[in-house]
Amino acid sequence: LAMEAVPLLLLLLLLLLSSPLAPAPANGLLSPKGVNYEVQALMTIKNYLKDPHGVLKNWDQDSVDPCSWTMVTCSQENLVTGLEAPSQNLSGLLSPSIGNLTNLEIVLLQNNNINGRIPAEIGRLTKLRTLDLSSNHFSGEIPGSVSRLRDLQYLRLNNNTLSGAFPSSSANLSHLVFLDLSYNNLSGPVPGSLARTFNIVGNPLICGAATEQDCYGTLPMPMSYSLNNTQGTVLPAKSKSHKAAIAFGSTIGCISILFLLTGLLFWWRHRKNRQILFDVDGK
Repeated sequence: LAMEAVPLLLLLLLLLLSSPLAPAPANGLLSPKGVNYEVQALMTIKNYLKDPHGVLKNWDQDSVDPCSWTMVTCSQENLVTGLEAPSQNLSGLLSPSIGNLTNLEIVLLQNNNINGRIPAEIGRLTKLRTLDLSSNHFSGEIPGSVSRLRDLQYLRLNNNTLSGAFPSSSANLSHLVFLDLSYNNLSGPVPGSLARTFNIVGNPLICGAATEQDCYGTLPMPMSYSLNNTQGTVLPAKSKSHKAAIAFGSTIGCISILFLLTGLLFWWRHRKNRQILFDVDGK
């Protein structure tokens, strides 16, 4: 009886290992004490912010991973790829610990009341494609580290109180197609070839009345940018048909393994029964 249970245990083990419903944890983000670095970074961001409506209340420092938290999106590998909290009445400061979320691809914090400087650590987010900090109260200069965001496609810093010149090294942002720096206190030239669509109007030291026609790119800038449009255009998601194909393939794979193991089980039992009959006849 014990020998007959072995194939059944083997079957159960293989089915569990082949199941697509339980993604493996991102062990590479755990410290030797089992602390998730992304959880630590997000909790520091939360502590720097003021959240009058409690939209971040389910952010828990004791969590193993933050992928079930509001305003946070993750990849299939349980890595934080999105921080999306637009129009949530958040205030306070943006913590430099945002630079520790090195898998971020999208940051949407527009239409809040966040103040202080844009942390230079944001330049560590080398996978970032979308950054929208518009309509807040950010001040100071745009950090030069922005020039390291080589994959950046969409940058919106308009309607703040930023000053100084736009970093000249940002001319290296070859993938940038959308730039809005309007209504700040910026000075100095902004490379006209930096983005196909740009808006720098509302910066008196750059755009005087006589030169306002040079303050727009070749395409009209939208007054707002849809969250769905951002995810669909800047960060293309897998289509529903592609996801369905993956799910169908996984199901077929599991069924095939089940049939294979069932066949092996019947073969093994048939062989054992023949051996028992042979032993009886031999006696």
